[in-house]
Amino acid sequence: MKLRKLLFSIVFAFSFLLIPFHETTSAQAKNMYVHFINVGQGDAIYIKAPNGEDILIDGGNNSYGDDVVNYLKKQKVDDIEIMIATHPDADHIGGLDTVLSAFRVEQVYAPKVSHTTESYKDFLNAVKREGKKIKTAQANVALPIKGVTAKFVGPVKAYPKSDLNNWSAVLKLTYGKKSFLFTGDAELKAESDLIKAKQNLRADVLKVGHHGAKTSTSTALLNSVKPTYAVISVGKNSYGHPTQDVINRLKTYKINTFRTDKQGHIVATTNGSNLSFNVKAASSGAASKPTSYKLTASVDNKTPKQNSTIILNVKGLPNGTKYKAVFKYKSKNTTYTGTIGKPLSVKIGRAAKGYTVKIDVSATYKNKTYKAQTSFTPR
Repeated sequence: MKLRKLLFSIVFAFSFLLIPFHETTSAQAKNMYVHFINVGQGDAIYIKAPNGEDILIDGGNNSYGDDVVNYLKKQKVDDIEIMIATHPDADHIGGLDTVLSAFRVEQVYAPKVSHTTESYKDFLNAVKREGKKIKTAQANVALPIKGVTAKFVGPVKAYPKSDLNNWSAVLKLTYGKKSFLFTGDAELKAESDLIKAKQNLRADVLKVGHHGAKTSTSTALLNSVKPTYAVISVGKNSYGHPTQDVINRLKTYKINTFRTDKQGHIVATTNGSNLSFNVKAASSGAASKPTSYKLTASVDNKTPKQNSTIILNVKGLPNGTKYKAVFKYKSKNTTYTGTIGKPLSVKIGRAAKGYTVKIDVSATYKNKTYKAQTSFTPR
C-alpha cells in the first residue's frame, strides 16, 4: 500500500511539472505561408493557413499546370480546401484543370463571368468532373478558414463581359496584425469602385494588379492600401510589364518590391505579428533620386599649331547622345556634330594665331538641354 501511494505521488508530481511546458508551446503563434509561385507571365499563389488549410489562387498558363502541381506536392499538399479562379484569362486559370485532376479540391470560387476560350472550358469541365459547383466570388463573401479573416472585397459590381480584368476576384486575407491583398488583374475602374464602395483595403502586402500594367495599381489604390511590400508576378512578355509607371509609383510610396521574374518563387511568412520574406526585395522602398547630369567638354591640345587637328571630347550624358559643337573662329562660326562617348576630330585649318577659339557645346537628353564650353588658342 505504501509503495502504491509513493508511485502515485511521483506520477502526479511529474504530470504537474509538464503542465506549464505544454501551455507555453501551445501559446506559440503558428505561421502562415504565402507562396507567390513563379509561373512566368501569369499568377499562381499558394497559401498555407496557420491551422493547415491549403488555398490556391490561380494556376498560371496551361503550360504551367504540371509545375504548379509539382510545387504543391513539394509543400506536402495532399488536398486543397479552397481554390480561387480570379477571372477567366488563361494566364490565371490555364493550369487549374491540371491541379483539379491531381488533388481533391473541396471548394471552388470564381466571379460570375464566363468566357469562350478553351482554357475556360477546360476549367469548367474539370470542376464538373470533381462533382463541384463554383461558388460566386464577389464583395463581402467570407471564406471558411480557421484562425484568419478571409473575405472578398471585389468585384463590387458587374462589368461588361469584355472587361474581364475588372471582374477579378479581389481577396483580403488577415492573420493577426498582418494582412495581404490579392488583386488578380483588377484595373483602374475596379480599383476606383473598390474605394468608392469603402471596402477595407489596408494591407501590409499588395499583390500588384495585372503583372504591373500601367492600367492598374493607381495612386488612389496605393493611398488606400498603404502597403509596406508589393509582389509583382510577371515573366518575359511583349507588353512591357511591369511598366515604368508602376515601378515609379511603388518607389514614390517607398514600397519594398519583389518580382518573380527576377527572384523566382517569393514566399512570405508571418505569425500574425512579424512578417518576413525568403529573399530580399528586388527594389528597396526608398525612392530613387533622379540622376543628375553635367555636360563637360575638353580638347586634347589647348595651343595647337595652325593646320593641325584637335580632338574634342564631350562627356556627362549617356553614351550615344548627340551634341552640337560651335567653333567660334575669328572670321566665322563653324558647327560640328558629334556623339558623346566618341572623340571628335576637327582640322582647325589656318585659324588665326593668338586668337582664342571658343567652342560652345549643347546636347538634349530627355527633353532637357545641357551646355558646356571649352577653347583653344592656335600658335
